[in-house]
Amino acid sequence: MVEHPAYALGHADPEIERLKLQARLIEGVTRRLIEACGVGRGMRALDIGCGPGDVAMLLAEAVGPEGVVVALDREPRVVALARERAAQAGFRQIDFAVGSDEALSDYPPFDVAIGRYVLIHQATPADTVRRAAAAVRRGGTVAFHELALGPAFAASPADDLFVRVGAAVSAACRAAMPGADAGTRLVAIFDDAGLGEPNLIFESVAGGPSSPVIPWLALTYRAMLPVIRSLGLEDAAFGDPQRLAAAMRSAAQAKRAQIVSPPQVCAWARRE
Repeated sequence: MVEHPAYALGHADPEIERLKLQARLIEGVTRRLIEACGVGRGMRALDIGCGPGDVAMLLAEAVGPEGVVVALDREPRVVALARERAAQAGFRQIDFAVGSDEALSDYPPFDVAIGRYVLIHQATPADTVRRAAAAVRRGGTVAFHELALGPAFAASPADDLFVRVGAAVSAACRAAMPGADAGTRLVAIFDDAGLGEPNLIFESVAGGPSSPVIPWLALTYRAMLPVIRSLGLEDAAFGDPQRLAAAMRSAAQAKRAQIVSPPQVCAWARRE
């Protein structure tokens, strides 16, 4: 039995809302990954660590009503939410289930297996990729979309508040997430999993003062605040966490700043 680390950000209502905002923020990157993987009509697709169901619904769009999507998550509450959201959106081809990648042998082979922000929570990311690869047919595709936590949040002209909050969040994530560096090691992780050198997408989400990167960062700061405090990185200059997004937006507006998220890194490879 594989021992899974606890999800560092929990599953309370504020975290669910943060995940929904995060999904909207990075949807375009995940869509490009799904397209690059060749996901098409009638395929069987697997979503590992589905959360509130956003990736599963993107996969359902790609495979169409004649395809099948199986979406797994270990947290019953988010699985119930994902099932409800998918039903409201009219997706009937998604099978949501409470479970982990240990149960993948219970399913017929998939054409593609995808996980988003999954490996950063794994102590041994290559093992997760290896189990995903075992779940797809030969010639099928394994793909993961991760966050590169090494590079900092950036702003130009320099926006001290945004950059300092981003640095605190990045440090807290590196401290709390056992696979925090996975996004910067995907080539080695895929190779260790027996898939060889993967294809890569590497891009950041950028915008101005109205960008959703700002509220996403503020919500992540609030979620990681206990870890930030334990590291001694809480700064009185950040002000009330409830009002942090407004403060960062105001500072960015004053400088007409262009802000940039840490890179989104996607890797995919065929199972030989």
